Amino acid sequence: MPREKEKVVEVKLDNGQIVKIKVIRPTNRLNSEAQRIGATVWTQCIQDGVMTKQELQRILKEKGIWGKEQEQKEKDITSEIAELEKKLYLNKKKKLKLSEAKNFAIDMRKKRNELRDHIAQRIALEGNTAEALSDNAKFDFLVANCTFYENGNKVYNTLESYQDSADDVLAFTAAATLAEMVYALDSDFEANLPENRFLKSAGLVNEELSLVDKEGNLIDLDGRRINNLGWYQDEEGNRVDQGGNKLSEDGTYIPQVVYIDDETGEEVVIEGEEEPEEVEEKGEEKETKTKIKEELNTPNLKWKLILMVISH
Repeated sequence: MPREKEKVVEVKLDNGQIVKIKVIRPTNRLNSEAQRIGATVWTQCIQDGVMTKQELQRILKEKGIWGKEQEQKEKDITSEIAELEKKLYLNKKKKLKLSEAKNFAIDMRKKRNELRDHIAQRIALEGNTAEALSDNAKFDFLVANCTFYENGNKVYNTLESYQDSADDVLAFTAAATLAEMVYALDSDFEANLPENRFLKSAGLVNEELSLVDKEGNLIDLDGRRINNLGWYQDEEGNRVDQGGNKLSEDGTYIPQVVYIDDETGEEVVIEGEEEPEEVEEKGEEKETKTKIKEELNTPNLKWKLILMVISH
């Protein structure tokens, strides 16, 4: 299959505007220039005393930060994922209840997330080595010089202009698109993971690979209905807490009791308060919501690169 020379993608900016950008495959000249930039950064790092990856690994082992124990944990989790895959696809029972198969697939998801987080710790430790800084410099240069608007004008006139805006949605999309082209990343790699292939074919997830019930409603790992923000819902779609108690849209409890005035004995009507601009969620609900969103969200570019390594 021939390699793509360019990709055109739509980007929805923070202000709601939709723009199209064209990301081209780097030419030999651009790749050579990127290599020189990377070499310059690496040399400067060494002169400045920045550790190499090999030096860092030695220190991490000496201090017990990342050694045989952590390496073994990575192997153990990988083995557990492989065993779960066999139980899902090669089960000795030959006939497997859908609920059992679903549990195997979800356990694979959990283990793969655990492995991802474990590997991410090591990658974070290596993020400030000479090699990592050199690679970042090369990639930044390529993104800045390979990203164009539809009319052919460059999105970034200088490397600095890209680096200054590297966290915005347009820059992220450009980087992710170039990474898919340069590193041959499969944009559907997550959908092609064995657990997700099963869940999708069994109708247990939607197109975004989020868990759904038979009616197509989003659910959490325990089968409780949620919305796209990760908030719990009842059968009517009203917001509730983990225990099923009704909440307003801003996350506060809706009174389910009658309040009586101490002196008159009359019922006190509690009028609704104005919705605050920003609501601080209760600790338990905030933690639960964050956990659910982690399960539902599509990984960003960094996680794509990590998951590509550990998918099999």
